[in-house]
Amino acid sequence: MRSSTERPKEFMLANLLAAILPVGLLFLGVVCVLIPMLLWRRSVSRHKRESPLTRNMLRPPGYSLGLKVDDLSEEISFYLLSIMAAPVLLFSLHISQSYFGGEPESYVRATGMCLVGLVIILFIARRLNQLLKERRQKRLGFEGEMFTGEELNQLMLNGCRVFHDIEFPYGNIDHVVVGKSGVYSVNTKMRGKPKVGEGRAEVIVDHDKEVIRFPDWDYKIPVAQLETEAKWLSQFLTSSTGESIAVEPMLALPGWYIKDRIGRGAAFVFNPQSPKRFFVQNRQVLTETQIKKITHQLEQLCRNVKPSFREDKSWSSKQIATSKS
Repeated sequence: MRSSTERPKEFMLANLLAAILPVGLLFLGVVCVLIPMLLWRRSVSRHKRESPLTRNMLRPPGYSLGLKVDDLSEEISFYLLSIMAAPVLLFSLHISQSYFGGEPESYVRATGMCLVGLVIILFIARRLNQLLKERRQKRLGFEGEMFTGEELNQLMLNGCRVFHDIEFPYGNIDHVVVGKSGVYSVNTKMRGKPKVGEGRAEVIVDHDKEVIRFPDWDYKIPVAQLETEAKWLSQFLTSSTGESIAVEPMLALPGWYIKDRIGRGAAFVFNPQSPKRFFVQNRQVLTETQIKKITHQLEQLCRNVKPSFREDKSWSSKQIATSKS
């Protein structure tokens, strides 16, 4: 006959097993997914072929926002899996406690487990709703930058140079246009319009109060942001080219018809569709030599998108490989 001290130990072990078994099975499932992914990455690194591209690519329109949308999509996928796995995990925990731990079934215990599951699901659902809203806003902004960038690219037919998504210490400059008439930093703001209503796609730009009057709200023009982008770019180009380069800030509103303008502001607000009339002008501000210098410096900033499936051929990586061999 077993002693009274052995029974509590068996009971504790059974409860411990009941608690860790569902979590252990879930962890095992995650491992079974991760191992094939790691093996695939290793096989790719050892593959006999690699990308034929020998230099980095230029940043396309909306590149930074596109990366953020991808990150949000991955996080949304994680929470979707969590909201489906949580009930299964809690049910497995309940059954394990009953089978291994010897916990008696009762309405109180079942109700408590259901309430815990409900709280967890509500928490995940709330976070999931926030992520979906954020992704929708980022995707709308991404499409706005893509549209503006594609329209501005048409200016290259008129001798202009166009660059996108330039990183600087305070964020990203969405677009930069370089032409004979000067250098322009373009910021894109994307705003959804009402589905119904008269004049639902019309705006009034009020520079006296520094606002854009949409049909259903007033948007404060981010003058400080636009001037900061233009000032930084001007300082960078002046320092790198050795010549004084002025930059004009502009604000693009894709899809909106500018019905009226009140006053004049520090930044010009425009619809980027058919932008030739805003950038290709008769005035001659920059010479061909200056344009080449500016273009070279901007290309160095933008050409930093690395090709996929290509190993680093830098001197440091060669030295590491040699030392290991």
